[in-house]
Amino acid sequence: MKRYRSLAALAALFCATTALAQDAAPFALSGTWFFRTDAQANGRPVCSEWWKFGPGDQMLVNSGEEKVTKRFRVQQDDTGLWLVTETLATNGLPDCMGQVSTTVTPGENRIYLLPMNSGQVLTCPPPGRMPDGAPYISECYGAIIPADQVG
Repeated sequence: MKRYRSLAALAALFCATTALAQDAAPFALSGTWFFRTDAQANGRPVCSEWWKFGPGDQMLVNSGEEKVTKRFRVQQDDTGLWLVTETLATNGLPDCMGQVSTTVTPGENRIYLLPMNSGQVLTCPPPGRMPDGAPYISECYGAIIPADQVG
């Protein structure tokens, strides 16, 4: 009987620890990161940007000549980890692709994040679903790299 109580206590501790881990912030973004696309032209990324994650959920993006102010949060759901942003302002100059946005489109944008052991984070479209409902990830298009890892 004592053995079963120990197993029950161990199971309860595991469940409580799992619940606490799920409630904790899964991943934090702060400081300056370098974004680069996987697509290349002339041996260089088609697009590269500097992303600065600051206090008050503020995000600043330097993309080409464009400077964008955003609000951000990192969100975990049943499919994985997301960077959710909302553009607040732009200076209306050309971005890393040469495109110009003079107005702010309302609403949130979501980028699927896949943290790697190296500290880099792959940026991907939303995951697909297998026939059994399990998510799968394909077609990641870039990565964000902590500024101290950029050479």
